[in-house]
Amino acid sequence: MLTVKQHCGLVKAIILLLFLFPVFSNAATHVYNWTTGFGETNMDGTHVDKVITCNGEFPWPDVRVTKGDRIIVYLTNGFSDRNTSLHFHGLFQNGTSLMDGPEMVNQCPIAPNDTMIYNFTVPNNVGTYWYHSHTQGQYMDGMRGVVIIDDNETYNGNSSYPYEYDEEMTLSISEWYHSNVDTLTATFLNLNNPTGAEPIPQNLIINNTMNLTWNVEPDTTYLLRIVNIGGFVSQYFWIEDHEMQVVEVDGIYTEPMTTNMLYITVAQRYTVLLKTKNTTDQNYAIMQKFDDTMLDTVPKDLVLNRTSFLMYNSDLSKPNESYVDELDFLDDFYLTPYNKVERYGDPDYTDRKSTRLNSSH
Repeated sequence: MLTVKQHCGLVKAIILLLFLFPVFSNAATHVYNWTTGFGETNMDGTHVDKVITCNGEFPWPDVRVTKGDRIIVYLTNGFSDRNTSLHFHGLFQNGTSLMDGPEMVNQCPIAPNDTMIYNFTVPNNVGTYWYHSHTQGQYMDGMRGVVIIDDNETYNGNSSYPYEYDEEMTLSISEWYHSNVDTLTATFLNLNNPTGAEPIPQNLIINNTMNLTWNVEPDTTYLLRIVNIGGFVSQYFWIEDHEMQVVEVDGIYTEPMTTNMLYITVAQRYTVLLKTKNTTDQNYAIMQKFDDTMLDTVPKDLVLNRTSFLMYNSDLSKPNESYVDELDFLDDFYLTPYNKVERYGDPDYTDRKSTRLNSSH
């Protein structure tokens, strides 16, 4: 027999569960079964390279969920001679740090023929992210993909995004090497490389290809997600004769800020609103440029700019490379969050500590 107090407590618990059930029932569970392996692809159209495959296919799939959903990934190590792991870049993983991926930090590595289950919810993240292996630079060999987390909040009465748009597009950008990461690491971490000069890439790629063609409609607002999934080199990005309104950076909504050019570091994500022109009498260049100041040497045969094609009219010729007078890019220091948070007040106590490095020992 339950006491009156226990009975009341049980009734309250049932009422609470009934109240919360609609919230929980709206959340979905997304299950992925992935096995690593090796394959070959001609990523940039100039050289066949060894890549890491997912279930025997390349590229790896993108992931799209809604805030509050659960992600379950069964990752099986299909390699015979190396470990692997998986990291969802930018996710908070509050209370689930063991699912965060860095081996020997948050988890033991996944040994050959073993499987790890990554199981977590995304209660506090929205926007654009990506996932990748967190083992020995494997993501530079292609073990990576884009993650988009849609908002479950309502903006402007009928939208799940703070700003209105008509269509959506995602561009993943990266540098590309014709040697796999095993070779690159052996060359980089070597006594014969005393200055620590990083490997020199061979090309710039976009959406796992080079010289992408993107067909657009006139007088249309595109929500354009741009993700640098590269290994080392930052890039300048611009679209000929088009402005971009930045509305999100690294999963944080921002107040709109207009720019003609972005500087995107490795792992950084920008989301912009791109309004197309109302005529179709010209096509325009989509430009990527290496930040060649990051390279110790610039080989004569390294093409620093790569051109993709914003196509309004497929009957017209593709655009030529777009040149700019200067690299005048957005300073993200001045971005303002869309959702305001009151700053902390002055501290009650201040504790200062000093350290000194004695280089003689």
